[in-house]
Amino acid sequence: MSTTRRSLAGLVAGSALLVSGLSGCGVAGTDFHPGVAARVGDATVSVDEVDSLTDSYCSAIEDQLTKAKNVVPLGYLRSGVVGQLTLVEAAKQLAAEYGVSTGAQYEQKVAELRSAVAALSPDEQKAVIEIESSSAYLTDVLTAVGGQRLEEKGTKNPEPTASAAEGQKALTAWLDDHDVSIDPQFGLAIKDGKAVPTDTSLSYAVGDAAKKGQADSPDQVYAAALPDAHRCG
Repeated sequence: MSTTRRSLAGLVAGSALLVSGLSGCGVAGTDFHPGVAARVGDATVSVDEVDSLTDSYCSAIEDQLTKAKNVVPLGYLRSGVVGQLTLVEAAKQLAAEYGVSTGAQYEQKVAELRSAVAALSPDEQKAVIEIESSSAYLTDVLTAVGGQRLEEKGTKNPEPTASAAEGQKALTAWLDDHDVSIDPQFGLAIKDGKAVPTDTSLSYAVGDAAKKGQADSPDQVYAAALPDAHRCG
């Protein structure tokens, strides 16, 4: 299976409730401004960016889903995208503080993806590369940060696994110390350095449909019954 046709698991890990109809809208009872999907320190992730990446990524993988007779709610993908973008933005700011950059793993991943998506449209290429390389970006940055911290503590030539674990601690502390939040419409929150599902989604009443939409593997009957504009596949 090609890189662009890999499992969706990496993208949607930690995704949350199905979201519908709130793109670009302020949410009552929150301090989020219209169009802001997440705040990460002084930076923001826009709803437009989340929607653009989600739509283009869906377009890139839709043939695979159709052939496999799978359907995924777009809200399921949107949550995965906003969670990854939030963590990547935090990692960028953390990397700047420590003066580190990505290494060979990330660069190799991006190169592989560029080759694999050459036949896709420019927007699809951008979406697949940005989404599918995000985990490699996080790993490289956290390993570099953690390695530096361990060396400062006296560890010589720290192992990558230990460095990554130390880097994760640094990211978790950074997230706790800064204003980092995700619009409740996405049903995600940052906890212990990760984007995890919450019950904050305000898009509809919680019920059987909500449970089907937020499952680790969305109910296929439920997903297939969604309007075309709210599903992928």
